[in-house]
Formats: sequence, C-alpha cells, structure tokens
Amino acid sequence: MNSRPAASPARCMPPISTLTMRHFTILFASFLLTTAAYSQTDEEQAASMINDSIKANPKNSNWLFLKAMMLTDAKKYQSAIEPLSLSLKYLHQFKIDNPNAMTLPNDQPLDSCDILHLRAFCYDTLDSLQNSITDYRYLQSRKPNEFFYSIAVSGLYIKRKQFDNAQIEIENIKKGNGNLERGLVQQAILFYEFGKYQEALKAIAVALQKYPTSIEGLLTKGKILTNLNRMTEACKCLDEAKSKISLDYFGGQRGYQRDFESDIDKLKSLNCK
Repeated sequence: MNSRPAASPARCMPPISTLTMRHFTILFASFLLTTAAYSQTDEEQAASMINDSIKANPKNSNWLFLKAMMLTDAKKYQSAIEPLSLSLKYLHQFKIDNPNAMTLPNDQPLDSCDILHLRAFCYDTLDSLQNSITDYRYLQSRKPNEFFYSIAVSGLYIKRKQFDNAQIEIENIKKGNGNLERGLVQQAILFYEFGKYQEALKAIAVALQKYPTSIEGLLTKGKILTNLNRMTEACKCLDEAKSKISLDYFGGQRGYQRDFESDIDKLKSLNCK
C-alpha cells in the first residue's frame, strides 16, 4: 500500500474562487472593487463600500450577493448565510414585480442558481447537511445535466461517510437522462471512500468501458491505482486524463476544469517522475 496520501476522489464543492458567475456579474464585481479608490487588496474599504451601498438600498440583490461573496472568501460562512438568503428573497420579488425587466448590471444581473450555489457551499462547510441538500436539490431541478449539480448530493453523503444514502443518490444519477457516466464514476468513488479498492477498480473499469474518454473516470482510476501503489498504471491514467481535458467536457465552466487540472498536477507531482 502506498504510504503517501492520495487525494480523495470525492468532491462536494469547488473553491469559491472557481465559482462560475455570469460574465457581467464578474465585471460588475471587478468594477466595484477597483474604482473610487477601492482596490482589490484593500478589503476593509471594499467591505465599507458594499455596506454603505446596502444601507442606501437594502433590497438590492447585487450588493447583498457581493457582500456574501466577500464574507465567504474570508471564510465567514455563517455570516454569509443571511445576505445570501436576503439576496435570494429580493431577487424573487424583483422578478415578480418586474417580469419583463432586462437583467442589466445596474438592475438585477443574478440568477437564483448563483446565490444558491454559494449558499449550498456555505451550509456544507458549516455541516448543515439538510440545508445544503435542499439548495442542491433545487439546483438539480433547474439544471439536471449540469456537471456538478448532477452529483452534488451524492458527494455530500460520500464526504460524510453516509454510504447507504450516497448509493441511493448514485442509482438515481444512473437513471437520469445524460448522467450515466457520472453515476458510474460516482459508484467507483463510493467504493473507494468505503475502502473497497478492488471493487472501486472494477466499478471504474465498467465506467471506462462504456465511456473511455471520461476525464473524471480516468482521474478517479488514477487515484485508485495510486492508493494501491500501482504507480506506473496510475501515472498513465493521469497523463491520459490531462491530455483529454477540454472546456466542453465541463460544460464550459472553467472552474471545474481548473479543479480537475489541479488534482491531476498534484497527484503527478507526488507520484510520477
């Protein structure tokens, strides 16, 4: 058995820095933090500017969401919950009151999925499992084939070693339209986390037989083989996974792509020469 720790294949939420926001939201946040003498390195000034803006317009979803982003980035997850919930509340009300309004930067550029994605992560970090699941359930219903949301709940259960619940989620993923690849790979991840490495290897073989170009499958196989100290095979899988990475595979979401690239590079630096 390899004495070096292998990175776990289970994942629940990308780091906040990799959250995918709408392009104009990013531009809006960048504008906020770089104008009027508020630099990106001066967090206190930026926080003061956001708070002043919220006082002037307490029902503005944008300012509330940006405050929550800043709090989350500072690892103040509990404090981020309230502005996220208020942002969601006022965004829904805005859409009811203005059904034909355009989503412009000075109006309401957010989608509720942006807010719920961040809040689900905060709940997960705070170990508020049911609240996190509730938010992810909504996200799954909105975007059932989106790369991360399709496996989010099973990932939450795997992270907490609730393998029976995870298995139920995985079976549902396998039955869902367009998610069989993720379901098969998640099955291997579950066995891996349960410590059943040979079963994990068999499960990932099934996944890769059906989806030989699965980047997630190849990465997971590399991690399993690394744990079994089969380094030559593991490194070959990692190289193949790296060579196949494309933005299309991750639904155009660069954050998820960067997560996988980072995982591959870390494993290779530890185990491959």
